[in-house]
This record gives sequence, structure tokens and C-alpha cells, in this order.
Amino acid sequence: MAQNLNNCTITLSGDILNNNKSKRSLESKFTGTPGKYFFMRLGVMLLALIPFIGLPNAMCIYQRWMCKHTLVVGVPLQFIGKPGPLLKEIIKWFFFSIVTLGIYALFLLPIRVEQWRTANTIFGPVAGV
Repeated sequence: MAQNLNNCTITLSGDILNNNKSKRSLESKFTGTPGKYFFMRLGVMLLALIPFIGLPNAMCIYQRWMCKHTLVVGVPLQFIGKPGPLLKEIIKWFFFSIVTLGIYALFLLPIRVEQWRTANTIFGPVAGV
């Protein structure tokens, strides 16, 4: 099984076949540095302290930075989530947590957050293939 991307085919083994049918293997990697990660996290934690608008903005900034520095089989990830729709989700998740006396927050909330992150993460443009 293979996926077609801009005149290239990425196979399940992670190989990319281009127009010339030449084959090259690409690795997945994270390009962020520890220093930049530390200061980005510090800024995001401070931003999250602002009521209502801080947390969704902080989550989007963090996820955007992580995706920007992540290559999967040589293809960068791109985060397309926005703080506004996330705030609506957070309010909904908070309501369900109150109604279920915290059971929703313990068991389902981590899954819902990961589902939201994954749904708003796409492959970026394929370059140099």
C-alpha cells in the first residue's frame, strides 16, 4: 500500500519513489533544540495562566512549535488548530467533567485532547523530492 504525494509515492516502509522511480529512504526526526524548547515552554506556561484566552493560545503555540520541528519520513508536520474552536472544546470538556464528578477528566479528557491535536495536525508541503 502506498500514498501518492505530489508526483511522489511514500511506501509503508518509509521509502519515497519520485518521478524518476529512484528510491531513497528518509528518516523521521525532531529538529528542536533544548534551549529553545525550554524558553518556549516557559513562555507557554506563563501564557496559560491568563484566564480563558491563555490556555487555548498556549496549547496552540506549543503544538505549532512541536509540529514545525518534526519531520516524519522527511515531510514536515503543520498544525492548523486555532485557539477559538479549542476554547469551545475546553468549555465543553469542563462541563462534562463537572457533570460526571471528574470521571470524564480522569479517563476521557486525555483522549479527547489527543484527538483534537491529531485532527488539527497535517503534513506540510513536500520539499526537495
